[in-house]
Amino acid sequence: MWFWVWTLLVVGTLVGAFFLARRLWRSVKGLGRELSRASQVASEMGARADELARRLEAEQPSTAPTLDDDPVVLRERVDALRAERAERRVLRRQRDERVWARWRRFNA
Repeated sequence: MWFWVWTLLVVGTLVGAFFLARRLWRSVKGLGRELSRASQVASEMGARADELARRLEAEQPSTAPTLDDDPVVLRERVDALRAERAERRVLRRQRDERVWARWRRFNA
């Protein structure tokens, strides 16, 4: 009688191990497919990032020395940049003041 009990236990264990191994194998194959897809997407993203970096670099204004350029043109450019900066500062200050007013309303 014990022979049949142990035989049943061993066969049941082997069947369970088979199903467990099959599920593990399918999971490993799925993981491999996803890793392959992830590496492909990562390489595409890297290529796109390189392209965007090159495009942004091309759009940046030149910071090369301007020793031989006309000083009047350079002064106009500096004045325009300072005016843009002052305008951005005013807009930023207005945004900050609106935020501070909301904070004061909630804290009061």
